[in-house]
Amino acid sequence: MEQLAAALLAWITAHSDLETRSLPLPEIVLMSPQTLTREYYHGAPHLIPTDGVDDRLNALYAAEDGPHGTIYTLAPAHIDGAEDFDDPADNPLFREILLHELVHHAQWQTGQPVGWACQSQGEKDAYHLGGQYLKELRITDPIPNRNFWAHMYSLC
Repeated sequence: MEQLAAALLAWITAHSDLETRSLPLPEIVLMSPQTLTREYYHGAPHLIPTDGVDDRLNALYAAEDGPHGTIYTLAPAHIDGAEDFDDPADNPLFREILLHELVHHAQWQTGQPVGWACQSQGEKDAYHLGGQYLKELRITDPIPNRNFWAHMYSLC
């Protein structure tokens, strides 16, 4: 997973103004949908959906977990299309999810949030770069209206 994360960080540097070459890698924790849901709702367990899974969650970046931040993500086998790959981590949809969280890692490690009105402001770049990544690979984007959602999720 470290090689994949390093390659995706290099892609981010090549396609944005984020300089990632000297950044430490975050810890990457692969999880089931149930475990990821519990991680997301750890401070408010009463909000966990009754079936134990929030289907809207793919991954989370926790800047203050671990020495260099932690990415909690669905294990590649849980991502749509995983069965089409000998190694589910080769799935471009999994890689885009990881790339999205690595954008957040790069934002935090380079101090960008200091100038933001709220933490959500980082979503716009993460969504845009994810879409660009999929487009470059000629993969159909699973998020219809990505530009709309990038805008909506970045509102404070």
